[in-house]
Amino acid sequence: MPRSDERAFPDPVTAGRDVDVIVVGGGPAGSATATFLAQGGLRVAVVERESFPRFRVGESLIPTCMQILERMGVLERVLGHGFQVKYGAAFHDQETGESTMFDFRPGRPWPSYTLDVHRAEFDQILLEHAAAQPGVTVCQPATVEAVTFDGDGVRARIRDGAGAQELRAACLVDASGRDCFLTTRQGRRRPRRGTGKVALYAYYRGGRRFPGREEGHVRIYYFPEGWFWYIPLARDETSVGCVLHQRTVKARPGDLEALFAEMIERCHAVRDNLRGAERVTELYSAANFAYTVDPMAGDRFVCVGDAGGFVDPIFSPGVFLALQSAELAAQAICRGVRAGRLGARQFRGYERAIRRGTRHFDRFIESFYDRAFVDVFLRPRNKFKMVDAVTGVLAGGSFGLLSPTLRLALWGFFHVVRITRWVRRRQGIVLESRLDW
Repeated sequence: MPRSDERAFPDPVTAGRDVDVIVVGGGPAGSATATFLAQGGLRVAVVERESFPRFRVGESLIPTCMQILERMGVLERVLGHGFQVKYGAAFHDQETGESTMFDFRPGRPWPSYTLDVHRAEFDQILLEHAAAQPGVTVCQPATVEAVTFDGDGVRARIRDGAGAQELRAACLVDASGRDCFLTTRQGRRRPRRGTGKVALYAYYRGGRRFPGREEGHVRIYYFPEGWFWYIPLARDETSVGCVLHQRTVKARPGDLEALFAEMIERCHAVRDNLRGAERVTELYSAANFAYTVDPMAGDRFVCVGDAGGFVDPIFSPGVFLALQSAELAAQAICRGVRAGRLGARQFRGYERAIRRGTRHFDRFIESFYDRAFVDVFLRPRNKFKMVDAVTGVLAGGSFGLLSPTLRLALWGFFHVVRITRWVRRRQGIVLESRLDW
């Protein structure tokens, strides 16, 4: 991978510019954006502040990620790395004892499998792949200290171990993740509904492995205080995380280590799964993690991945949204460069596509905390293809891959949820949203 001290940026593509596009951030969104831009014939400078590999949570991919990785030209390398293969997901509610499992079925517009990855290794593969593309330069570790936009382009002051330099480009892509580089300087970040939550997570070795095709299934466990994720990884490691309401955290005495241990004991399935396991990382935490940003794009800039918004991780959309937004942004930028138009209007279609594509995830995520939804979700019946529609959303089919039949079935599914909610209320059953734990 090129080092920052090489300082070997490409020759100017247009008068007075060093590159066509500057990408801030080298995670999956930034790496994918750079790769797709290079495929479109543009020259790109990726500026990443951290040295890779570095720890990241968000290990569970969804099936449509495989198709995007293939279009990037990196799928073969990713599959050959030895990550854990995943064929579905399982959900269990400790309070009711209900469980269900969704498998990614063959014969759909997306693959019937995906991967659970060590993000440190996965992210490094993607960044190295981007760096190998003609016209891509990676500056790492380095930071973007300031940016200035004008009618002709963008200027960015980059600082690395050798000092500061200025780069001029036609456009800038913010792929800085939850740091939201541009939004913190010139936009607004709004919390999504029900974001008063805290996630605690760590890696374990020697946790329970499930047999056969179920070995790679992501498992979600509801329990009275919140929910756990249990994501099996290669090398007998497992990502284990607990999502709690902030009120739960504040009400418990002691530190986060003690709280995490207590929650493991309270969630019986996770407690049993980790019996005899050894924790192999420190305990990490994140708070108030779901948000939207405004604007997502504007004159000569686009935000991709978490820099363009972050959703609750319950259905594992993070890496998929990073890759999908990267591809769509690169397409819009390539069209804009060819046409000589990189104003905000050029990116309106991109922004509409992202908001429309994430709408189904938003609805499922918010509904996940609705007890009437959980009643239906954990007792799936494939009447009128409703299970196929749910699986289609969980597989990442919300970006134009759901057929009219499945979209209608999805409407039917949520209509059943509404009826269930009405019936429960008539029965006098309290349906307090889990958003309000």
